[in-house]
Amino acid sequence: MPYLRHLVPDTTALVNMSAADLAGYVLETLMSSKYKPDWNRHNFCGAAMTEYAESRAEAEDEVAAAVSTAWGWLEVNGLICRNPKLDSDWYMPTARGRDVQNHQAVRALISAEQLPETFLHPELLVHARPLFLQSRFETAIFEAFKALEIAIRSAAGLSDGDIGIQLAQAAFHPQNGQLTDTSAEAGERVALMHLMVGALGSYKNPSSHRRVPLGAEEARDMLILASHLLRIVDARSASKLQPVG
Repeated sequence: MPYLRHLVPDTTALVNMSAADLAGYVLETLMSSKYKPDWNRHNFCGAAMTEYAESRAEAEDEVAAAVSTAWGWLEVNGLICRNPKLDSDWYMPTARGRDVQNHQAVRALISAEQLPETFLHPELLVHARPLFLQSRFETAIFEAFKALEIAIRSAAGLSDGDIGIQLAQAAFHPQNGQLTDTSAEAGERVALMHLMVGALGSYKNPSSHRRVPLGAEEARDMLILASHLLRIVDARSASKLQPVG
């Protein structure tokens, strides 16, 4: 069977890895084990200590703690469970664990749970979330705010020549914007225009011109913002269609 060290060769990398990332490699090792589906936590941690002690003996305790923490993460997240037929240190895969099996799938699972479908506007489920799940965060953000730009243009009935900041300024102009709620307080109308302008200027424009490094958490927050703004556009578009009187 492959050992954990075959998947994570470097001791320092292993002890510095997040519990969730290391858990994926632990699960992959377990699922490929000739001993499955019965795993002993104590034995597994001991074997890992032995594996890594060959390269750095003083790291035994750190390795044991890291692997045990990752094992706990798998249990807490429902990928492994105690084997009810054996004593308390023996484990088996859950149905979810059998579906996941390796570190790539665990990473995808984490990403999916960081950005549930219910958080997002339907346009972003098609154009942005698949990119997020592939960890293509910069492209996901660009596509999300491009979707916002397209939605504003369509809802306001503006031309293809109206783009970006100028588009948002025209559509949400506090006095005569096609998507402006004239019944709202004047300061709120101005603020919404600035919000739309700022969103396109801050999140769509930079990735149009240069590489913008992003992490998963930051990208998730941006996608949720884009989703919220898209729903505002939808509401304003729908209100234009309401019959008067």
